[in-house]
Amino acid sequence: MPDKNIQIDPIRLGGMPIAQHFMRRLGIAKALERHVSSDPRDKIASTETVTITLLNVILERFPLYKMGAWAREKRLISTELSERLNDDRVGRALDRLFKADRAALLTDVVLAAIKEFELDTSRVHNDSTTVTLTGQYDGYKDTKAAKPKRGHNKDHRPDLKQLLFSLSVAGDGAVPLYFKVWDGNVTDDRTHVKNWMALRGLLGRADFTYVADSKLCTRENMEFVASEGGFFITILPQTRSEDKRFKDWMQDHQPQWQEVIRRPDPKRKYAPQHVYWTFESPFPTAEGFRIVWVKSSQKEQRDTQVRTDAIDRTAQDLTDLSKRAFKNRDRLEETIQKILKSYGASEYFHFQIESFVEENYRQDRKGRPGPETKYTRVERKRYRFTWSHNSQAIRYAARCDGIFPLTTNRLKDTAKEVLQIYKFQPRLERRHSQLKSVYSVAPVFLKNPQRIEALLFLYFLALLIDGLVEREVRKAMQKNDLKSIPIYPEARACQRPTADKIYDLFRDVRLQQVTNAGKTQKIPDELSDIQNLVLGLLNIKPHRFFEIQE
Repeated sequence: MPDKNIQIDPIRLGGMPIAQHFMRRLGIAKALERHVSSDPRDKIASTETVTITLLNVILERFPLYKMGAWAREKRLISTELSERLNDDRVGRALDRLFKADRAALLTDVVLAAIKEFELDTSRVHNDSTTVTLTGQYDGYKDTKAAKPKRGHNKDHRPDLKQLLFSLSVAGDGAVPLYFKVWDGNVTDDRTHVKNWMALRGLLGRADFTYVADSKLCTRENMEFVASEGGFFITILPQTRSEDKRFKDWMQDHQPQWQEVIRRPDPKRKYAPQHVYWTFESPFPTAEGFRIVWVKSSQKEQRDTQVRTDAIDRTAQDLTDLSKRAFKNRDRLEETIQKILKSYGASEYFHFQIESFVEENYRQDRKGRPGPETKYTRVERKRYRFTWSHNSQAIRYAARCDGIFPLTTNRLKDTAKEVLQIYKFQPRLERRHSQLKSVYSVAPVFLKNPQRIEALLFLYFLALLIDGLVEREVRKAMQKNDLKSIPIYPEARACQRPTADKIYDLFRDVRLQQVTNAGKTQKIPDELSDIQNLVLGLLNIKPHRFFEIQE
């Protein structure tokens, strides 16, 4: 018979000790105490509320009104105080976080990350995404917070207001270094100068390489970075005259492409290899900056297929339309142009509209026709068209398949090095994907823009911690010559572990608090071999995993 006086209180730790370990290394709790004010009358300090909210964002993302119950389950707070940790208290803590010197707070945490983890900040990659909101958000015009507005919505919800979330990460592990929330209608090209200046102040240097998409490629942005002693790499948009100039030059010249990268397809084992070639442009940008043209075998195949499909579909619709006669010439031309525009194939077709006379016969009088019924010939003007392929335009486009231009002021780097730096950009885009999918940041249901901006600050800290977790594991795997670790379901191998998968590996780990005769003993679960391996890669001793919670 079990002793009825024995009480067992299990605590499901999950990945919380890992998150707490990295938060302690970054000194986040102390930084919050320095910069976020608290009211002595508060039963729960604002800094404690913010810390609990950050842990929730990292690990499970419960609604704000369930924060107290979640914190009590994790033993982050007593049962009595957990009842006071409601959505109103979290909201007030977010208000104080917004009013705090968040720039200084961010600087303290990021500089601690750079020093503690020896981050390489010689390269910084920048990109932005939109955070979609629900609600009208009227009456907040005077707030210092970024204003929710309608703009180019990257979640494909133009009916909703949004904020622009700009993120900059290090070229070392894609670890976030800086972020800023902008008004929802701000375009990316207007953010780069201020982002670069903030990064220069944060890093204390100007000679880092700033990498961004085509919105960086404006005279103002590029000349500013170059004049301040910085470096940049960006993609030249097709709207620039240099793009057409080079493509025109290609029609009569043969570029001497140099193969620089060859690697297998990461998704299909027997697919053709991905090959990249580079070629130094014979002329610079209008501002005098270097252009490196890149040719990708994968993009070449995709461009060819996209154009072929567009031409085939357009040809089918034009053929069907050419069988009809139209009364109105303008209406016919409008219909043709609509077809060409819908498939993006206007340049690949010629068409010619012709008029003709359509003859019909009509009875002079109403009634049933008879032998003596007279008819009158009626002539009506009608329109039809003929079409043909624009072979010259198709050949022109085919010669340009697979190419895209990069522009930079880095003159000492080889074309291969410039390409390799730019190809790190998708690692940043995966941080945005993580924000949208794993963290489910959108849509946001808070109705106060100040609280939204403060909450997005916590999301940035969460991305920073996750980036460091991933970097530590992957570096340790490389150091120990581990190509993969079996952390996927059914112990399947994972070559590039992500933070959420690492946390999920510990989701069922518990610490049992056994009370008997007034004495409490803590009995931890036995960790599996793979859990011990991951903790070793994170440089966390297994026994310390259970002590961190205390």
